[in-house]
Amino acid sequence: MAVAPATSGTITNLPAQAAGLFYDSSSTAVEYAHPGGLVVAGRDNYQDQAFKSVSAGGGSVLIYLDAIIDNPHGRYHDMLLNASACGPATALWPGNYQANSYGHLTDFRVGSVLQGKFRCVLEAMVAENPHMAGWFADDLGSRSWFPGIDWSSFSDKAAYRQGAIALTQTLRSVADAHGLVFVVNGTWSANDGGGYPNVAQHGNALADGGFVEHHDGQISFFGPYGCSAQWAAQSPVTDGEAINYAVTNTAAGRTEYAASGCYAYVNQQSNYSSVAPWGSFHPTGLPSRVAR
Repeated sequence: MAVAPATSGTITNLPAQAAGLFYDSSSTAVEYAHPGGLVVAGRDNYQDQAFKSVSAGGGSVLIYLDAIIDNPHGRYHDMLLNASACGPATALWPGNYQANSYGHLTDFRVGSVLQGKFRCVLEAMVAENPHMAGWFADDLGSRSWFPGIDWSSFSDKAAYRQGAIALTQTLRSVADAHGLVFVVNGTWSANDGGGYPNVAQHGNALADGGFVEHHDGQISFFGPYGCSAQWAAQSPVTDGEAINYAVTNTAAGRTEYAASGCYAYVNQQSNYSSVAPWGSFHPTGLPSRVAR
């Protein structure tokens, strides 16, 4: 069994409790309107009253954002990818990689148009959503696992890693300015893409936590992965205490992740429109709204 890192005294992330992803319907998100409750809002429902109620009840609302795939659905993805007040339209990664059924790989290399627009989009999200507690940054990891990309023959692994790091640096900077947090859904695995700043250690020190999606029965890897002290080590908001989140296919998977001591939030969820809490809530110290 993996051993959880020592707590900082600022964030109380254990025992694990329920969270939910609500990309489509938000109606049942109000069940998380308690201190300690955590929900993820989708591309275009983030201002639904249910999410404002979660914030008002002391829970935390993360808003979905994917800078890695060129899917412009939703206001903030349109702002980021197409010509907008934040800058010109972005480009695709050289080679025109079809990453998955949702789209192509964006050019998020350091110095790209996308990198230049990213802060502007994040600040717009903060200004327009005072009930938000931060971001759920999808597909943001130090290497690709996309089915349409053969990582073994990918031409510029270093640029991919550096671009991903730069995006998390901007997220951290904006999060710190407003007292917010962010979780990444993408791996930062030791020596496989690599953690940050230490490539030989799991986790990204800039992110407040990572997301593990449907890896039931793999706690032997994802336990130590989630317990790595590198997660959140450079976050002044959570003060080095990670808020890792796992979603599972089965009740047995939910139990193993909750029992590992490495995940603050766990739930069994395959449909990202609705999921009920599986237990009581307890305060964590996470933000429930934009602090400044």
